[in-house]
Amino acid sequence: MCASYARHSKEVQKKEHFVLAFTPAQVALLDANRELVECRRLFHVAFASASYRLIEGSTPDTLGGVTWQPAHDWVQAAAIESGGPLEAVPAIYRIGKNPLPLLLAALDNRAEWWGRPIQQYLQLYSGGVPVGPMVSMHRGRIRDVKKVQTAELEYLEIRAESPLDIRNMTPLGEYTDRDQQRRSAGDRGCEFAPSLVGKVIIGWLRG
Repeated sequence: MCASYARHSKEVQKKEHFVLAFTPAQVALLDANRELVECRRLFHVAFASASYRLIEGSTPDTLGGVTWQPAHDWVQAAAIESGGPLEAVPAIYRIGKNPLPLLLAALDNRAEWWGRPIQQYLQLYSGGVPVGPMVSMHRGRIRDVKKVQTAELEYLEIRAESPLDIRNMTPLGEYTDRDQQRRSAGDRGCEFAPSLVGKVIIGWLRG
């Protein structure tokens, strides 16, 4: 069972675009444990040929009548940014050691993962006992799966976009300048957008 930090419930509830629906019991738990609260994140990903339900840690758990298999620390999720109203904020997942064979195969089969749903939940606990239902933290569809290699690390990165990413359309791509900067720091595409309207654009201009 993992322990994670959580902000005070009233602060979390202000971020309305997360659509967090805490029950009275969960709010009471957060109010009583303002610095540290016991919780586990859960990940449900539905590839074209198989679906996986994983939970942080090394032990399974049954929640909502469904058994979630242990992720064994090979899946990590970056903190979800708060963003602004109607802003397209992606969720980034990192798959480390011993990734699922299907995910490795998916690198060469775009149809296996493109547009497939992936959802992240949070389950609160007290003394190892679940408190209330799972809380949905991010629901999106996979838009990119790539292999990242450095001198020290090798992992797969999954980027999932929320439904709001469709809203952000510019002449150069899918996102507003702010959205694009979040995904590719130094990207200058939108800087030139006014002079390129109506022209065929291939790729983005890099800074």
